[in-house]
Amino acid sequence: MTTHSVTLTAKDRKTAEFEHLLDVRDLQVEFRMRSGVAKAINGVSFHLDDRETLAILGESGSGKSVTAQAIMGILDTPPGYVTGGQVLFQGADMLAMPTKQRARMRGPKISMIFQDALSALNPVFPVGWQIAEMFRIHRKMNKSDSMQQAIRLMERVHIPGAKERYKAYPHQFSGGMRQRIMIAMAIALDPWILIADEPTTALDVTVQAQIMDLLKELQDEFGMGLILITHDLGVVANVADRIAVMYAGRLMEVAPVEPLYAQPRHPYTIGLLESVPRLDSKLGETLPAIGGLPPNLLAMPDGCPFNPRCRFATDQCRHGAPPTLVDLANNEIGRQAACWRVDDADVTTEGRLAAGGGQE
Repeated sequence: MTTHSVTLTAKDRKTAEFEHLLDVRDLQVEFRMRSGVAKAINGVSFHLDDRETLAILGESGSGKSVTAQAIMGILDTPPGYVTGGQVLFQGADMLAMPTKQRARMRGPKISMIFQDALSALNPVFPVGWQIAEMFRIHRKMNKSDSMQQAIRLMERVHIPGAKERYKAYPHQFSGGMRQRIMIAMAIALDPWILIADEPTTALDVTVQAQIMDLLKELQDEFGMGLILITHDLGVVANVADRIAVMYAGRLMEVAPVEPLYAQPRHPYTIGLLESVPRLDSKLGETLPAIGGLPPNLLAMPDGCPFNPRCRFATDQCRHGAPPTLVDLANNEIGRQAACWRVDDADVTTEGRLAAGGGQE
């Protein structure tokens, strides 16, 4: 048995003591600005299990990255503040931990790949030195040993000529190679959870596929839980186990990947799927689009935040408190949606059509 296998067994034994590896409960985040208070995250709850891939999906500004930053404890404060909720890692609330204790968890327990690798990497230090720093700080390794570990990781994420490129700077790498460097830094300390925030943004389709394949390969090897944040439905289709659809700081729908793609049940998810190009689309055919724009967080509409853009909205949707996530009827295990009309025939039929099914 290899050393790595022993490590994973220890992880499994420890994780088995808790219902979920990560459990986010009623997370609330606001940004306090001169123009007002923006409620960026409003009662978001979800969980992540060992070795599971959870995709958090939504348009820009929906709160995906803010959720990740709140979990990691790296919100810019001010103006961002976590005002409520819990982030439970193996039963311990990270939000209640002292700052130094929480900082020690970043890297060995939970790690993150940032959206823009060029901005995330320090431009004045070689990439190898930046990877090796993880081992110098957290593992107290000397310069020689940390360098060898960094080169090993660069090779592991398929950086050609890793030993020679150890002293290269971020600007000397392509976008795809910089993203691989970020991945190497994120997995350096064998984390239990990896958060990947838009890891394929600005990369061409071929490189996107390579990065996603690499993440899946590393997840299987290290036994990590993976939270994948993206706005691209195509990216998550073949890699996610479950999808959480987010809009205006709220979760609209949560479901296993196959049922969600086969028949979305929230009008927002239906609109997202309708806007994806299909192989059976006719030449020159205009893709449907969700009309309007996401709401201004400083002036949220009454009722459901999606109601101004929703073709199914009724008076119930436009007034009062927004709907919360509820389990769907008909024994659809693991499926939840936040919509007053989730079981209506009109919405159900449109969901089937968006997924490519025929008329009932």
